[in-house]
Parts: sequence; structure tokens; C-alpha cells
Amino acid sequence: MWLVCAATENELAVWDAGLFPHCERFVSGVGIPATFAHLLPKVMGGDYSLLINLGIAGAYPGSGLAIGDIFLGLTETYADLGMELPESPDFLPLHDTPFGGDYQRTYPLVCLQELVRANVRVVSGATVNACTGTTETGLRRENQFNTAFETMEGAAVAQIGHMCGVAVCEIRAISNIAARRDMRPENIRLALQNLREYLEACARKQ
Repeated sequence: MWLVCAATENELAVWDAGLFPHCERFVSGVGIPATFAHLLPKVMGGDYSLLINLGIAGAYPGSGLAIGDIFLGLTETYADLGMELPESPDFLPLHDTPFGGDYQRTYPLVCLQELVRANVRVVSGATVNACTGTTETGLRRENQFNTAFETMEGAAVAQIGHMCGVAVCEIRAISNIAARRDMRPENIRLALQNLREYLEACARKQ
């Protein structure tokens, strides 16, 4: 069975369980702590062959991704778990310190063929506790971690899958550019609508 998870009800609603057999839907909560608190016991108590993490995301300035674009995740990493530095590169990730043994530098994801359509991009993501709000922060995270997008849950879901021996697939739509903060509601609606239509098209090709 697949477990399809999203941070919020609105994001999860784009997945029509009737279109894909053998799946269960679950709201994991917003942010890394909530994801671990809710999703980890759910996965440990179930018998799942795959976790599908879906929702919206922010695109870094140089990624080439635009509002409404759909993409699949290649890898996930924690991008603000660590230490601020007084000089360049300004931030030291915890996984690059002697204290970071509990974390991988990156967590690999799988591309589920049922969710792959022509021209969809497969890119790496960064997971943060505090979403990017300035162009400076967006460019630093993009360049330091070689990532195209950011979320508040992706690496947590990937780490839970790694801990439990369950593969993770991540599919999202861009709702904002992760630079100067701009969360216009119409962009969120567009991202969710595009994601819903993309998933429906994937189901029709089966």
C-alpha cells in the first residue's frame, strides 16, 4: 500500500484516492517537528511499500522553475540545521560537523513511473525551518546545497522513509519564488490546481 502524505488538508486534497488503487492519505502537519511527531508513528505502525509526499514548494531564483510548474524530487537535504558563521559561507550544516552523525548529507528519493510525464523536471530540494524571505538567503541556499526548491517537510519525510526502510517519492508544484517573500493566494491556488490536473493526467495514462 502507498501512503500519500501532505502538510495540510488543502494540499492533500489534490490527490484523488479513487484514481490510484491501494493508497491511504494522511496529513503530516507543517514543519519538521510536526512531520516527525505525526508521520513517523504512522509509518512504523503500518505496512507501506511507498511514501508519496506532495504539496507546494518555493523555487530558488536560479532554478528555472516558475509559478505553477510541476516537478519530482531527486534528493532532499536539511538546509538550515546547523550553525551560522561570521564569514563566508555564512552557514555550516550540521551534517558537516562531528555532531551530525544522525543525518545524511542528502536523502535519495525515487521517481515513481506512474507519476512521470513528458518534460517534468527532476530536481533536488532543501528543507528548512524558516522559509526563505530574501533574495540573499535564497541564493545562498541554492548555491550552497545545489538545490532547486525548498519546503518545510521534504527531508523529514525522506529521513522517516530511510529510517523505516520505505521508499519516498516527492511531487510538488511551485507556489512562490524562494527569494523576496511573496505568497500571493492566487499563486498557491494555481500551484494546487496544476498539481491536481497533473495527477489526474497521470492516472488517465495508466
